[in-house]
Formats: sequence, structure tokens, C-alpha cells
Amino acid sequence: MTPPHYTIAVGGIDTDVGKSYVTGLFARWLVQQGRNVTTLKLVQTGCSETSDDILLHRKLMGQPLSEFDRDGTTCPYLFPYPASPLLSARMVGKEIDPAVLDQSLTTLQTRYEWLLVEGAGGLLVPLNPNLLLLDYFASRNLPLLLVCSPRLGSINHTRLSLEAVKNRNIPLLGLAYNLFGDHPREIVQDTLRECRKALVDYGFADTLVLVPDLKESASAAWQTLATAAARLA
Repeated sequence: MTPPHYTIAVGGIDTDVGKSYVTGLFARWLVQQGRNVTTLKLVQTGCSETSDDILLHRKLMGQPLSEFDRDGTTCPYLFPYPASPLLSARMVGKEIDPAVLDQSLTTLQTRYEWLLVEGAGGLLVPLNPNLLLLDYFASRNLPLLLVCSPRLGSINHTRLSLEAVKNRNIPLLGLAYNLFGDHPREIVQDTLRECRKALVDYGFADTLVLVPDLKESASAAWQTLATAAARLA
């Protein structure tokens, strides 16, 4: 019998919100559970040769680069200028083709049980003139893990992101609340309350993972996400 395959999208409420760390940490937890897992970065800007985010994923997973990392399958589009995927591609005379993204997706799905697909920037960043990142996720029926943070503006960005997800009928696995950085305690606690409230207000399950989890309960939280993903497969 062919084993089941699980593919999860990891998106963020904004750029530099911690998508790569969350993707790598979730992948590491899956590795620790004995799962056959890899990650896919659809497009990265601001670097060349090997994707910085893929390098971070493998470091967190405790794994060397794979053949798919070395041949570019796990990051099919890599552009040097740090801007939106649309602009970065345009600056080198290219346009992101969703068929190329699909090829990477399909190739990795045939070789791995679990595939975590990290986006670029916020959810509504343009991949090309006719395609937004979130619409790509929606058209491929990928359940979403949304990364948010306590930095100023996050309450607004989280609600806007949840509204966009709900409007597209995308299954939401939960929020990953990224605590890295120096944030006032009052803002951390208030934003956390508001993010939980936003999940309820938009009709989603109150599933939230703290990153890093100082109470060492992260395993249970990751398990909740994995179980939800398995139900949707």
C-alpha cells in the first residue's frame, strides 16, 4: 500500500516574521517522530546559489543538503535582489511560472511522506502579475500554518491574513506565535490574547504554537498540527 502524503503550506502575516524558523522547527519535530520529511521554499529573493532558508531548514533538522537541495528542486526560483518575487524576477528578465513550482511540489511529494512548503513574504505577495501566493496555496488545496509575532502591527496583519484565508476557504491548521526578539511583555501578552480571539472571531480552531515554547509543551502543539493535517489529507 502506498503510504499517505501530507503537504502543508507555511505562510506569514508579513515578511521576516519567522516562517523559515517555524518551517524548520516543525520539520525537525517530524524527523524526531521518525517521519520522512523535507521542505520546499517556493521562491527566495536576496540571495544566490543555495537558498538561505533551505540551509536554515536543514540546520534545524540536523540534516545535510539533499540531492534535491543541490539541484534546486527545493527552491526552484532564487533571485539576488531582495524584493517581492514579482519585482526580483522582473529585474533579471524572468517571470515565475506556477508550472515550475508544481513540478517541484510533485517531485518532492513522490519521495517524501511530509512536505512543508514555505512561502515568501506575506500571504498576498505577488508571484507574477496574475498570481498571489495565497491563491497558489488555495488552488493546490494546501492547508496553512500561519506565522505571526508580537511586533507592532501584528494584530492588524493577523486579522487581515485570517480574513484572506477564510475568504478563500483554505483550511487553517493554526497560528505559530513567534516570540523571538525583544518585545515588551505587555505587548506580547496582549497580542497573544488578540490573536487567539481573532481565531475564534473568524471561526477557526483555537490552535496556537508558541515558538520557542519555554514550557516545553511544543511537542503536544506540533502533534495537534500534524493530527489536523492528517485529517485533511
